[in-house]
Amino acid sequence: MKKMHDFICFFSTLRKLGVVALIGAAMAACNFGSEGAFIGARLLDTCDLEIPVCNTTAGCKLTEEESYLERDLPGQAQLIVPTEGAATIRVSIYWREQLGPGADTEIIWHEPACVDNFRFESQGRDIFADSNKQGIFIQEQKVFRAGEHLIELRSDATAKILLRTDVLSDSELEQEKAQGELPFGL
Repeated sequence: MKKMHDFICFFSTLRKLGVVALIGAAMAACNFGSEGAFIGARLLDTCDLEIPVCNTTAGCKLTEEESYLERDLPGQAQLIVPTEGAATIRVSIYWREQLGPGADTEIIWHEPACVDNFRFESQGRDIFADSNKQGIFIQEQKVFRAGEHLIELRSDATAKILLRTDVLSDSELEQEKAQGELPFGL
């Protein structure tokens, strides 16, 4: 009984000193929430290189489950996503801060050497409202050739974002559907 009393006194003293609040703030800083789930074990890529691709340059190469990037919008990002063959490239945007949805958000997936491209355009839709309950906006596109795919994001939205990509095979997509799994609780 004395040990329990000592523990309660110790915890009470910590609370009075504000240590409990500090521990809570430290845990929040460790990304235990939806932002942390979005990032996972990925590392931040500053995406500020100049990698030649398709008569332009990309800032980085986002490889499977290794990295993510941060951006302030309005603005743009150009990155490379490699695939080993036909695959679906999922572009996921976590809205760290939403200030205004803008009227024009565009994502373009290019086949290697930019021989073809596929485009998502928001066409005035509220992209914040098109996000899931965790604040993640997801668009996917099937690409057909192996190689380095230029992905371009342009948006007039006003926001702070995290962006990640995932490369999914047809079997991985089918498995998600069969198990009723949707990315990030969509």
